[in-house]
Parts: sequence; C-alpha cells; structure tokens
Amino acid sequence: MLVVIDVQNDTFDKRGTNFAEWSKVIEDGIARRIDEAIENNESIIYTKNLYPDFEYDERSAESIHFDEAIYPKFYERLEGYGDGYTKTFYGIPPEQGKNIYENYKDEVETNQKIEFIGVETNVCVLANIMVIQNIFPKANITVNKKLVAAASDDLHDKTLEVLSNMNVFIAE
Repeated sequence: MLVVIDVQNDTFDKRGTNFAEWSKVIEDGIARRIDEAIENNESIIYTKNLYPDFEYDERSAESIHFDEAIYPKFYERLEGYGDGYTKTFYGIPPEQGKNIYENYKDEVETNQKIEFIGVETNVCVLANIMVIQNIFPKANITVNKKLVAAASDDLHDKTLEVLSNMNVFIAE
C-alpha cells in the first residue's frame, strides 16, 4: 500500500502559498512511485489538506482553492487510481481512519507494508504515519526519505530519526 501525503498546489506549484524549491527535487520521484504502484495494482491512499475557515479571513477563497487542489502532475494518477481522504489539520480525522481500517484491514493483514511519500516530513507525513500506525499496529510502515521533504532540512532529518525510533523503516 502506498500513502501519498498532501501533493497539492500549495507546495508543488510556484504560485502556491507554501511553495518551496525542495518540492521540485522530489516531484519526479513521487510521480514515478505512484506510476509503479498503479502498474503493480497496489492500493493508493492519498490525503488532501483543506484549509480551516479562519484562513478565509486572511486570504481569498480563490487562493485557498488553488492551494488545496492536487498538483496537476499527480492529479490524474491519484484521482483515477487512488482513494482520497481529506483533512483540515495535520492528520486524517478519526471517522476517516475508521473508513481506512474497514476498507483495507484484509489487505494490510496479508501484505503488511505501508509506504509513505509526500510533504511535509515533520508535519503532515509524521502526523499521518501516527494515525495509520495506530490503525494498523502490525503493519510495516516505511518512509522513502528521497520522496518526502520539509521546508527545514534540520526538521526533516530529525523527524526521520524520531520515526526510525518508532519502528518506522526509513528507505533510501
């Protein structure tokens, strides 16, 4: 199973509010990994971060909706083959976690590997690993360190270190 976290215009498009150059470093690798999952008929879960109501006090609805959209390079891949879950803050909310459990419990029991890719390592990737790890405690959780990134290299590296101490395998 592949879990793709927040590959949205917000960070991957130069017009996005939180665009960072590091997103361009991982963009092609993420696309290739999603393609590989599609070719292998691997389940794909992806998250989409929706901004809370208070964001509308600070910027336009047009800006928010642009940032929330899945980045075009990933859109067709994920919309066509993935199972999308929305969240308003960092992690998938409990009711959606229950849906993930019901939809994937049999698959995870027979194939216990769950790989995470996306952004940002120290925020949404970390939070969603914790959610999924609690839903499927016997799963082999993996993070491909070349397919996750954060605005801070230091926080990225520290988060990978913390995750490795929480029984998460860090792949190269």
